[in-house]
Amino acid sequence: MIRVLHGEDEYSSSEALAKIRASAGPEEVRDPNTTVFEGRSFKLSDVIGAAQVVPFMADRRVVIVYGALERMQKRDKSMGDEWRDLADSLNGLPATTELVFVEGVSLRENGLALKSVGPSARIQQFRRMRRPELESWVRDRFVHYGASSTREAVVRIAWLAGSDVRLLDQEVKKLALYAGDREVTPQDVDLMVPDAREASIFATVDAVLERRPAVAMKLLYSLLSGGSSVQSILSMLARQVRLLILTIELKQQGVPQDELGKRIGLTNQYALDKTMRQSMSFGTDHLANIMRRLLAADLAIKQGEMDERLAVEILVGELSAA
Repeated sequence: MIRVLHGEDEYSSSEALAKIRASAGPEEVRDPNTTVFEGRSFKLSDVIGAAQVVPFMADRRVVIVYGALERMQKRDKSMGDEWRDLADSLNGLPATTELVFVEGVSLRENGLALKSVGPSARIQQFRRMRRPELESWVRDRFVHYGASSTREAVVRIAWLAGSDVRLLDQEVKKLALYAGDREVTPQDVDLMVPDAREASIFATVDAVLERRPAVAMKLLYSLLSGGSSVQSILSMLARQVRLLILTIELKQQGVPQDELGKRIGLTNQYALDKTMRQSMSFGTDHLANIMRRLLAADLAIKQGEMDERLAVEILVGELSAA
């Protein structure tokens, strides 16, 4: 059988590939019956030759090819003329062979690459999951590891890990082991997941910029009592204001959202969506004024003109009420 695994969700793709490799038979015979082609130097004739080999003491032979279809989609001239005849070369492969093309990008549905593998190929796309899908996946993963969690914990861990499914799986497994027989709570997430404190700072920044003074002050006091430094809070505020200014300018230039995220360095889809939404509530003049007030507060603290805690309390209160 010919298979294509493509898309940006590397973890789900690798899990699917592991199941295919397991179909070669018991573990002790898998390696002798598995051939992997990586890099740019292999030829189509090498791939077809490996696919024609009869499995040795196993039910199936697995041939894995990385990146070839992506290069075809890009019309990479270094591939050589033989790849133009891929569709013809794939005819007549033994039924005992699993020929798997693994691509780290999403291939065009009607593009040259997918057409070349023929209509009988089994194609699986693993696209990056969005928020509702991620949260559903996290809930299912807790069940997979024999644990349960509150809805708030699911939302929180999905936010922290973003679209990195491999990281999500590691954190869910760790939380499941830590909680044991009881439900996983948001407090467990804050304790066990790296960068949870930074996420709380993000929430504080959001409350300030979205003009929710009561929430902003409550989160600020929680951060300060939890050991976060005033400087880290000011830095996160300044960072988000800078991102908003860049976002507004790039949107005015007509840069699409996916490209915009790369330009400003935001790979977390949730954080990018939030920044895009916040950017619609501000003008660059107002954001520049916020940045000036942040710099003034920072300078007053460093010159000893004001106690740092008092300075950040006044700043957060004024900015979130503006």
